[in-house]
Amino acid sequence: MPYVQRDNNGLILSLRQSPDKDHQEYQHPTDLDIIHFLTGSEQVDQSRQALAESDRDIARVTEDLIHLLVSKNTILFTELPQAVQDKLLGREKLRSHLHNVMEDFLDDSESL
Repeated sequence: MPYVQRDNNGLILSLRQSPDKDHQEYQHPTDLDIIHFLTGSEQVDQSRQALAESDRDIARVTEDLIHLLVSKNTILFTELPQAVQDKLLGREKLRSHLHNVMEDFLDDSESL
């Protein structure tokens, strides 16, 4: 169980508990295509978007946590793997550049 019928684009049209002439392909019940079909694309897309936003938030929290640990000398920046160091330095440069652009955008009489 479940057997699926797909359209020409590979999207599921219908499900059956047992195979028949139109439902020959077996899919595991937890397959993403089955979940997408049962819940509707809008809900799945919203869930994916919420998860992506959560990932960005967690990435920022992790970055801030690493910065705090380094500033308190709990860990040394050089103890982090080189790939992590490179990514953190790259993000810091981007953030600094963006901050400088925003400062240049405002004159002395304006503020955020």
